[in-house]
Amino acid sequence: MTIPLEALGQTHDRVSLLIGQASLALHRRGARINPDAIVAYLAAEQESENDETRRFFLGVAIGLLSV
Repeated sequence: MTIPLEALGQTHDRVSLLIGQASLALHRRGARINPDAIVAYLAAEQESENDETRRFFLGVAIGLLSV
């Protein structure tokens, strides 16, 4: 099974956006921006998120940062 290039690009864009938004939110709080802090922020977002699609992409971002 292959993933269409367009879908892969959209996934990259969506995950990058989520990581960027988390970084900005942490910066606004005056927190240190590092992978562990971003993962914790995204995990909290994922727990409170009702939209299944957004929850999926949050999970992808968390997985990528946790490697």
